[in-house]
Amino acid sequence: MILVTGSSGVLGTALTQEIGEHYSDVEAIKSSDVDLRNFDSTLSYFQARRPDIIYHAAARVHGLMGNRMFPNDVYVDNIRINTNVVEAARLSGCQKFIAISTVAAYPDTQKLPIREDFLLEGPPHHSEQAYAHSKRAMLGHLQACQVQYGMNFTYVLLTNLYGLHDRFDEAHGHVIPSLISKFHRAAREGGKVTIWGTGRARRDFLFSSDAASAIRLVGQKASGPINVASGMTVPVSSVVDCLSRISGVSDVAWDDTKPDGQLDRSYDVTRLRELGFHPRVGLEEGLRLTYEWYSRSYPNVRT
Repeated sequence: MILVTGSSGVLGTALTQEIGEHYSDVEAIKSSDVDLRNFDSTLSYFQARRPDIIYHAAARVHGLMGNRMFPNDVYVDNIRINTNVVEAARLSGCQKFIAISTVAAYPDTQKLPIREDFLLEGPPHHSEQAYAHSKRAMLGHLQACQVQYGMNFTYVLLTNLYGLHDRFDEAHGHVIPSLISKFHRAAREGGKVTIWGTGRARRDFLFSSDAASAIRLVGQKASGPINVASGMTVPVSSVVDCLSRISGVSDVAWDDTKPDGQLDRSYDVTRLRELGFHPRVGLEEGLRLTYEWYSRSYPNVRT
């Protein structure tokens, strides 16, 4: 059987649907099913099911401000989750482990576009250091399991993800869901949208259904670290322009007292392209789909 962790999040929801369309014996779990921070509970759950393949998407995730404000919580929770899930997977006989990591694990300064073999050539950016180190530790654990027990794994270095079922936290969330919440609120109530930073920072964004498709593909065909990204970068100001058109809100102000984070990040997707993956959803279409879903779902959205 195939087990998907973190099934209630933006990636887990899309991944569960994607895997379910290609396999029959799939079980998806969320935090209310089992507390993955507790090893005994995790092991008991896994041993009762004996999954052959695990897609591990569960994590404690914040955006730029949340990572700055809660670094210890982010680190401890993710270390516990990842260690428990990997060890329970090994003890339950898992044959293939697909770990969802993050491009935040890459070093702060690297030649662009960033290749998979750059991963441990320096410290991560200070703004996401705790989250990045927790994900690097998971790679070390998986490599140890492979050496000692022969467990095969894929380590997905996932770019900036967005889409339906995200957490739309304006204060501590990721850039796109935070912006969607702000623009939707301004469309409902009036007023301007205030945006952190200058808009100059460039990012690679990938829609959730495309990410799920890519992750299923690399889980089938790849081992070790692999970048999962669109291969294209845009400035945050372009996202703002798109959401302004979609929402009809044009009154926008930039707060340059807030950080931009890293100014430029792009990723080498040669390995991913060689497997046959190309994104199907462009940025403006993905933003429109997400904004419209948010509008239909509001106020019953995660924040």
